[in-house]
Amino acid sequence: MAIKSIVVSVAGASVSLTTAKYAIYLAKVLQAKLTAIYVVNESLLRELLTSRIFVETEARVYERDLQQQGEVFLERIKKLAEAKGVVCETLLLSGSVHDEVVNKTRELGADILVMGELKEVLSRKETFYDEGERIFREAPCPVLVVKNPQAVEKLYKEL
Repeated sequence: MAIKSIVVSVAGASVSLTTAKYAIYLAKVLQAKLTAIYVVNESLLRELLTSRIFVETEARVYERDLQQQGEVFLERIKKLAEAKGVVCETLLLSGSVHDEVVNKTRELGADILVMGELKEVLSRKETFYDEGERIFREAPCPVLVVKNPQAVEKLYKEL
């Protein structure tokens, strides 16, 4: 089975750039279609409202900020891909992060999902609630977890 469709899940942190660069590398080498997904975490927004950390107005402003951050981040990834001759479709979604990534990966018929390194789990409860863990466990296709930023940077520069 050839890998023809790659989805990369990014979160806006600098480690996500490493993840994106590796996905770009894979897409180039395998001549596969690349789709980058960023999800505005509406579950977190609801949690902040419920716990009264935010009032409704603050939550909407924060949501807009997250959407703008996602747009900027996805545009940056698109430019990184284009610089290496890779076409990258970008999707800015809203909702529960793991649900959106898993569902979109399934919908796109992705052959592989590329994601960043999982956070260290400090308790059994975190295993069930960490978005990265849930994506890893529920993904409908093989999952590649990116580590070693120095090696990734070297591969990306060699393209």
